[in-house]
Formats: sequence, C-alpha cells, structure tokens
Amino acid sequence: MKLFFCPECEDVIRMFYEIRHCRCQKAFGRYIDDLNAEIGGTAIPLGFANSSLVNAIKWRSSRKNDTWGIEFRAFVIPEKCDTITVVNEDSDG
Repeated sequence: MKLFFCPECEDVIRMFYEIRHCRCQKAFGRYIDDLNAEIGGTAIPLGFANSSLVNAIKWRSSRKNDTWGIEFRAFVIPEKCDTITVVNEDSDG
C-alpha cells in the first residue's frame, strides 16, 4: 500500500486511482495502476508491507490490552524508485 506524507501540514494520505491532496493542498498523489503511482508537490511517498499490516491486524487481542500493540513494516520510499513518478502540478488533472 502506498501513501504520501506532506511535510507542510503533516497529513498522511492513502493513494487511490483518483488524485488526492493533503489538507494544505501542497502535496498530491495517485495510483496509476496496481503497483505504480505518481506524486507531486511536497509529497514524500510512504509504503506499508501489506502482509505485515494484515498480520498485525489479525492479532486483535493486542488491541485490547495496555501494550503498544503489534508492529508492522512501514517505510519511506526512496527518491529513486521504479514504481513512483514525480509529476508537476499541471499533470495532476
């Protein structure tokens, strides 16, 4: 799963096929197919390891006690990445 972070307003937005903007409108992103995405503005791409997230959610009992819960793998996607394209604001329409 890909998301993007806006360092201006500190929003974290999940990407879908339609263009989504952060609260301050300075970052945007969208999926262009099931793997590849476009981002622009101040957007910093993030990723979740889907299977890791699903496994953490399966441990529902961890949400009912006073622990920190079950961790899952999330990461900042590097600037050079085959599945992320940076576009300018004129391309987000």
